Amino acid sequence: MRITDAVKHMCEKSGQGVVGVSQALGKSRLYLSALISRGSYPRTDTLVQIAQACGYKVELVRDDERIELEAE
Repeated sequence: MRITDAVKHMCEKSGQGVVGVSQALGKSRLYLSALISRGSYPRTDTLVQIAQACGYKVELVRDDERIELEAE
């Protein structure tokens, strides 16, 4: 799944929608809409914040090793 598709999916599944998640992040109400429509990739820390706002987490997985990323 592309990152922008994942962001859109997380926003929809969270029940907040793109605008609600933008507001939860303290961004303008069109922040994520613009990111998705342009096909832009957020910075890693921003992606982690978006995931957390939607109730998800970001993990790096290698075989049986998992590293969970946290926003600073």
